[in-house]
Amino acid sequence: MSEDAGEAAPAQIRVRRGEVESDAALAWRYEGGAWIVTLTMDAGAQTFAASADDAFEALCRVREQAEPDGWRVGVAGARPDVWPSGMARDQGGGLVAYRFGPAGVEGTVDTFAPVDPATAAIVATQRENAARAGLA
Repeated sequence: MSEDAGEAAPAQIRVRRGEVESDAALAWRYEGGAWIVTLTMDAGAQTFAASADDAFEALCRVREQAEPDGWRVGVAGARPDVWPSGMARDQGGGLVAYRFGPAGVEGTVDTFAPVDPATAAIVATQRENAARAGLA
């Protein structure tokens, strides 16, 4: 992407730690040649932010900051069966990723689409699953 895309309105999502769920805001934008993702929880008391060449990787970096405290982020891009292709990262900024299963790719998802945070995995597990599926 060659132009600044500006900031998307923060998406209202759910996050989960153990059996406790709460509301959070997730924002992403393309600025100065990088994607920036920001996760804000606890009415602004806790914020995680990261940048990367694509939005999916920036989301992974934000999740890796929140994971040591047990948080799981309720977006499709955090599911254990989701990973973007290289082309989706290069040409689409990682905003769309593949959903895969035992038989291979089953469809696509919007990386930042809200999902139940109980369905989210940690980044390491997701990377392992994607590698087994031939996507990472």
